[in-house]
Amino acid sequence: MKKIILLFIIPFSLFTFHYSFSQTTDFYRYQIRFTDKHNSPFSVSYPAQFLSQKAIDRRDKQHLLIDTLDLPVTPAYIDSVKNTGVIVLYASKWLNSVTIFTTDSLALLQINSFPFVQSVKPVARIIAPPNHSAPFINSALKTECVADSYYGLAFDQINQVSGQSLHEKGFKGEGILIAYLDAGFHNADVINAFDSLRNRNGIIATHDFITGNDSVYEDHNHGALCLSIAAGNVPGYYVGTAPNADFVLIRTEYGASEFPIEEINWAAGAEYADSIGADVITSSLGYSTFDTVFTANGKVTFDHVFSDMDGKTNPSSIAANIASSRGMIVCNSAGNSGGDPKWRFITAPSDADNILTVGAVDSANNYGWFSGHGPTFDGRIKPDVVGRGVATWYINTSYGTASSGNGTSFSCPLIAGLTACLWQAHPDKSNLEIMDAIRRCASKFSAPDNDIGYGIPNFAYADLLLSGFNAQSLLSSDSVMVYPTIFSNEIKINLKTKADEEILFQLIDMEGRLVSDGCANAYSGFNQLKFNTSTIASGVYMLKIIASGKVHYEKMMKI
Repeated sequence: MKKIILLFIIPFSLFTFHYSFSQTTDFYRYQIRFTDKHNSPFSVSYPAQFLSQKAIDRRDKQHLLIDTLDLPVTPAYIDSVKNTGVIVLYASKWLNSVTIFTTDSLALLQINSFPFVQSVKPVARIIAPPNHSAPFINSALKTECVADSYYGLAFDQINQVSGQSLHEKGFKGEGILIAYLDAGFHNADVINAFDSLRNRNGIIATHDFITGNDSVYEDHNHGALCLSIAAGNVPGYYVGTAPNADFVLIRTEYGASEFPIEEINWAAGAEYADSIGADVITSSLGYSTFDTVFTANGKVTFDHVFSDMDGKTNPSSIAANIASSRGMIVCNSAGNSGGDPKWRFITAPSDADNILTVGAVDSANNYGWFSGHGPTFDGRIKPDVVGRGVATWYINTSYGTASSGNGTSFSCPLIAGLTACLWQAHPDKSNLEIMDAIRRCASKFSAPDNDIGYGIPNFAYADLLLSGFNAQSLLSSDSVMVYPTIFSNEIKINLKTKADEEILFQLIDMEGRLVSDGCANAYSGFNQLKFNTSTIASGVYMLKIIASGKVHYEKMMKI
């Protein structure tokens, strides 16, 4: 499965070409693009006809206009295509096209003659039966050890980006809808890691753009592995980055072949996610090279070239940009071709602007050698950020137990889940503001490069930035910020540590007596800690904080 972004998997691509319609035995699926959306019965003045209320609300909250891109494809155009005898598989309003199945060259000639048809292009050969085999995983290591009392084996990869700070504040994704675009979610309907998700009806919708039905649980399990990194919820053994979010599971990828139709499927899947109100899209898919087809007329190739990676040429990249313009956050894997001398770059749609392209690092914060490099063809920094993609823990859906493996397939949902939690914490912010904070809080923001982009994000820091804290006050490793100094039931402490450590607190009255004390775990990077003062009497106090071998004092008043 070349397009799935697990290690040792080669991405795919699209290159425009011309092909004789007489060779319909070679290409049975075609994309029909239209010139316009004239004579549509739909109007941007009545969006409830084609968008869910949640999708409308997302636009309203971010002051985004509903425009003609949101309008469905003109039904009369679709009917004209159908009347030629072909099978219409689905329509894409953003690409203003339909994807069809046919073996009739005369029907294709008739469709191409319609004045409202812009182009007719083959996008896939006949599709073979589904592949139920296991995914291409670099390693699968069962374990019986537990790394943390709550997160279990997922602790280190969440702690590396300070994601637990959002969870400790109660932000675990509630109210955020995350759409997964992938190759299938085999066994996600039965394994125990998703019991709580199923019991609360957290899977809002499913759809399969390969078969046209809504069943996604019998196909490839790559999507289920990626889903576990955000939605897995077995406290004490494995807890993901957004265990309380809701999810939409969309199959756009076919594992047994690599053709341009899958980029068009990706666009249709993103539209579907938008129309039902998804907030975040996470996609561990990428496109740079496709299967070559050998016909009686010679070899036909669809491959992208690097100049296509400008964020506005590839169908999936166009769709990703439009999804962002509709107010969603798109997270997409950077791809695993970083060590390939023939194609070391990121893959579409990761070249899109205003999305989060996610690369991979290891547990020591080092670049994962396989992670796709930037820049884009037009010179933009990529990836945007990175997460754990080397020896990343996930739930193996064949066994229901934890395994580890490599790939930007895994770093992407890790970041996407915490992005959802961050947006839950700051619902008044736009998608662009959330993404900007994630870049700004990352380890290389001041000196980004095209291996790890802006670096490893720190979600505790991003939370503080979105809360209005001055970034400069948080940069020093000696920085301790205590607030509010006039408090009632709680004191908050922001600090940055160089390593995991236990922080000690003492509240001392003006006569030098110890009134209360406590401790809290702080992790390498930025932390926001809380000190409960609900039982403290009114008065003036000195707060003593012992952190990183230093003592910090702050004068406080309880009212």
